Amino acid sequence: MAKRVNFMLDDDSWRVIERLPRGTRSRAVNAAIRNWAGTSMRQDAAARMDALRARLPAVRTDRIVEWIREGREQGLP
Repeated sequence: MAKRVNFMLDDDSWRVIERLPRGTRSRAVNAAIRNWAGTSMRQDAAARMDALRARLPAVRTDRIVEWIREGREQGLP
């Protein structure tokens, strides 16, 4: 369900929106918000992973390979 919202844009942003045909403005803003949200979520996830990496002990590659093989043998995805 669509929602009508009011918000303020700076002059530079308005000039970009103003050049768009009236029927495409909402789609352009929706696409920009989805893109920004996706990027923001990936950056947050990367920061959380970095924090975990700093707290947890290092694991040798051969041990990781062993875990993957065990998981495959058990039919895990």
